[in-house]
Amino acid sequence: VHGGDLVQDCPAIYAENICAHIIGELPLQPQSMSLVDLQLWVFKLFRLHPETQDLHVKGFLKQRKNDPYDEEDPDWYLEYYQWDTHEFYTDKYWRSFANKLKKKRNVTHKFMLYVESSEIRHYDILLKAVNDDYSQQVPAVLPGTESLARCEFSFRYLKEHLAVTAEEMAVYLTGHYGEQVTPAEAWRARQMALEKEFGTFYDSYNFAPRLLKEIARKNPGGFVEIKDSLVSGCKDFRVLQRICWAFGQSLQAFSACRPVLCIKGTPLCGKYQGVLLTAVALDANNFSIPVAYAIVECETKESWLWFLRNLERAVVHQADVCIIHDYKKELIDAVEDLLNSRRRQGLKAESRWCMEHLAENFYAYFGDKNLVMMFKKLCQQKRQHKFDKLWKELDELTSKYMAEKECGEVQQGSVKHDETELQEQSSSSQPHSVEDGKEGDQADDSKGKVTKFSDWIRLKPMEKWSLVHDSNGARYGIMGTDITDVYKNDPVLKGITCLPLSAMVEVTFLRLEEYFRNTGDAANKAIGNPSVSFPERVQDDMNSKMQKAEMHQVLGSEEALKFTVKSRQRQVTVNLKSEYTHNMDKSKGSTARKTATCSCNKPQLLHKPCSHVIAVCCHIGVSAAEYMSPYYSLTCLGRTWSKKFNEFSRNYRKNLPRYYRDVRPFERETPTWIPDKRSECGFPVYLLSDCVQTAVVDEGQQCTTEDESVAGNESTNARSEESRT
Repeated sequence: VHGGDLVQDCPAIYAENICAHIIGELPLQPQSMSLVDLQLWVFKLFRLHPETQDLHVKGFLKQRKNDPYDEEDPDWYLEYYQWDTHEFYTDKYWRSFANKLKKKRNVTHKFMLYVESSEIRHYDILLKAVNDDYSQQVPAVLPGTESLARCEFSFRYLKEHLAVTAEEMAVYLTGHYGEQVTPAEAWRARQMALEKEFGTFYDSYNFAPRLLKEIARKNPGGFVEIKDSLVSGCKDFRVLQRICWAFGQSLQAFSACRPVLCIKGTPLCGKYQGVLLTAVALDANNFSIPVAYAIVECETKESWLWFLRNLERAVVHQADVCIIHDYKKELIDAVEDLLNSRRRQGLKAESRWCMEHLAENFYAYFGDKNLVMMFKKLCQQKRQHKFDKLWKELDELTSKYMAEKECGEVQQGSVKHDETELQEQSSSSQPHSVEDGKEGDQADDSKGKVTKFSDWIRLKPMEKWSLVHDSNGARYGIMGTDITDVYKNDPVLKGITCLPLSAMVEVTFLRLEEYFRNTGDAANKAIGNPSVSFPERVQDDMNSKMQKAEMHQVLGSEEALKFTVKSRQRQVTVNLKSEYTHNMDKSKGSTARKTATCSCNKPQLLHKPCSHVIAVCCHIGVSAAEYMSPYYSLTCLGRTWSKKFNEFSRNYRKNLPRYYRDVRPFERETPTWIPDKRSECGFPVYLLSDCVQTAVVDEGQQCTTEDESVAGNESTNARSEESRT
């Protein structure tokens, strides 16, 4: 910011903006104010919190010496003078500047103070953080101001460690700069670095749609959908409630992957509350590919359905897509509504449950990790006779576990009853304990008491969670294990939930570009190697099956392309067949697609040959690759990662004068998007001082009627104040 950027310098152009909204006036002071006094006044005026804000103070000065012999000395002469810029880093600079101005005589001054602050807040609760009767003559030190002024925290470290905690960052800064840094100071340093790189969390809601439009202009084929609402009294402002986007490269890559999408949701940990929803695909090597993203207010049936419908519009695949999702009521209801919608008549789609999330629900009932491992083994079982055997064992073990648990609770309850016998009269109308209430809720599972595994699982459709009952092999063997920790381990999604909205878009795009480039180079290297027939993980799996196939004995075919294969334990039947599909272009004839089935059930579920099919192929002298799904081929792997990324302009977040801003490809009527202030988060625990904690308690004890009466006006005024500020 320079003096020439001030709107008061161009009265002819911005006359309507001069003093458009006076927020507060600084009264005359009996003594000179220190820089800290000035900062505290700004904190109180804008309802800031001194532990989470960093103010950058500048002064712009114009001065001309008065001519005592000139009777006419108009003030407007001063407008033609240039602004001198003064940086007030410390109180020493401030006092030195003030003393110099006092000593000058016969000089006309025009002085403007510019204060740049991060993340202006509008909650009444924050007014209590600074006492009304604070003394301006008592020196005060803002927490961490000196250490942060000396430490220019670079975004380089934060870019590589987005998921780092405030405590871990404090250790890093302490070791790097040789000074003790507290977690609160580290958190502020993190906010400073994020704002320096991406802008504020508030501005990011306006930057993100513009950035997505710019990316789409350079990288066609993407998808963007926005849900917003009007701001009362501000026609040019809209509250950004939801946004869904998908990059064209990811959508094209998914068309070469298995037709399975795993959808997940995780809460945001930035300034505003919300949930990040993601649809993830897996390539032939089981490498995750984020396909679509969305930011919504919370996980509800309506928000999930909104995301799924946008996903349906964005994703194009030649096969029917299977959706694997968590075992959550709102998500299950949303998926069922989508699949049963009238618009989908004639189109087929499947939904399955994530094994890992269902296992968490299993652990809530049967709190034994060994039982959880057995349950996961049951979910992944591919043979019916082994599935039945594991089910029976689980019934026996869970029945025993629940009997022991109930016996232990009865004994514990009798001891508590003896200890609290004298207090029961005063609390006879209340439940005996919280544990008893929870246990009753868990036991009442659809009006039936859970005494064993069969009671817990009986109302859950088998095709939703069991691989052996997966009709048509819709899962392709994907149980959800690969994307359980996708927000922690994925090279694209790791740590992005703490970023501003526009930063999420920018970081995911840049990470995808690097991810596609590195993985694509590895895929091209495998394609160019004549000794490699399949992608790396598929090749390892095939090598293991080849070794097993050498131990099998093909007894011969009972009829054409139907074989009996004998292994160590049992015999299986393998059936090879060819299916012909007619092309729309009659000149190209028909296409033959070879498939294999086996009584072991693995080719039908995984869409790739088992060791029995491989043994038959070796017996009749054909390649087992002919009975492999094309999604496991090197060709599809190369197509998945072959997409190129084009650079985009980063001018979307530059703080340029209004008449210099390039808003392409938007029209002039494009609104300004702002976040919903009701979704603003509180401070981290380590930033809450005693006075703020007391304010939080006091605020919570106020009646809700007062909040409701003020909320509407305060929200509108806050947005108006913040936009003008």
